[in-house]
Amino acid sequence: MEKYSKWRDPGTGIQPFLPVTAPKTISPIFIALLGPFAVLTSIIRISLLGIIFLLHLILVEGVSLLLIPIPPLHRLVSSSFTAFTCRAALAFMGYWWITTDTYSPKRGKNGVSQISKVQPKKGDLIITNWTSYVDVLYLAFRYNPTFIIPIFSPIFPESHELKSKTGRHTGTGSAQINILSNSPQPECIGYQSIPLISLLIRTGNLPSTELPGTAKYFKTLKEARRKENKPIVFFPEGTTSNGRSLLKFPEGILEENEFSGKGDDGLIWIKYIRHSPPTQFSSPAPCPIPKPGKHILSSLYTPTPISKRTMHIRTLHPSASPSSPSFLPSEILNNAPGGIDSTFKDPKAAWREAIAIVLAETGRVRRTKGMGWVEKGQFLEYWEKRNK
Repeated sequence: MEKYSKWRDPGTGIQPFLPVTAPKTISPIFIALLGPFAVLTSIIRISLLGIIFLLHLILVEGVSLLLIPIPPLHRLVSSSFTAFTCRAALAFMGYWWITTDTYSPKRGKNGVSQISKVQPKKGDLIITNWTSYVDVLYLAFRYNPTFIIPIFSPIFPESHELKSKTGRHTGTGSAQINILSNSPQPECIGYQSIPLISLLIRTGNLPSTELPGTAKYFKTLKEARRKENKPIVFFPEGTTSNGRSLLKFPEGILEENEFSGKGDDGLIWIKYIRHSPPTQFSSPAPCPIPKPGKHILSSLYTPTPISKRTMHIRTLHPSASPSSPSFLPSEILNNAPGGIDSTFKDPKAAWREAIAIVLAETGRVRRTKGMGWVEKGQFLEYWEKRNK
């Protein structure tokens, strides 16, 4: 859209923050005739999800807490209850079957088959993209991890200088977008641990720009991996996108000092979650706007009694991940067009850039190097003004 051209990535032409809409291929009259039936099925789904939510509160936030004095039993019971409630919620939203596969940049499948049964465990780090609360539910169902998002220093006032100019006021060429992407970027000052329900509620929001007072946070990912008794899930983008690309990784995250390169601190898993495109019978799963409640209600409104959505999780083979001794950022950057140029100004960015490249390759998506969470903050300000 012309009015949102300011947030079109200059390198790819992708607008990563605009909500995805379904193509109109079915007669509106037919959709209207199915309206009463859609309302009925939506009410049933909402009721079922409400029951699942209450069960989660009772079982995970209540019953399992009684077992804290026995840590092994508490972890087992809590993981089982979480897996049950999250998988049931996914099923009621239409995710009856979730496909997975392992990707290896090396030829042949011998290495893939040898490690196909290995699962993330305590001390492991899962680096993944983030598009929706659906992603969070899946990761909780599979791994019952500790969710981590970065905390940043306060945003510079200069980063909002262009917020009043949009669309034709700034032109449609790449010049005005380059000005936007070159605005000062806050640095990571820590990592915040967020409980499952809290993370679901804040889907689409921007990361914190101040250290939490009493909430749990870590100075480094290494510290989080050492102290937590569960796998760590880290969302390097810091916020959600519309799933059409991988957002720019912020400054200060995933630097070399976070990785030993010898697997001493556990494995590092690279996973990319992809959702099926929307249709008039199923709304889009990505939730780039911070209104998850409204989004989930719209996703439950479907004309068909049995909603069907698909989700595919692609995992990079651990032998090619950043925890492998063979993972060489310089080699990855050399093979990426223009990749190594970005490290000349900041040598610490080599690992961050290399991990961004392999995550995008794993998901078979393009990277929007000029669009990150800071630019999304400017987009949300304009979006809210336009939709008041």
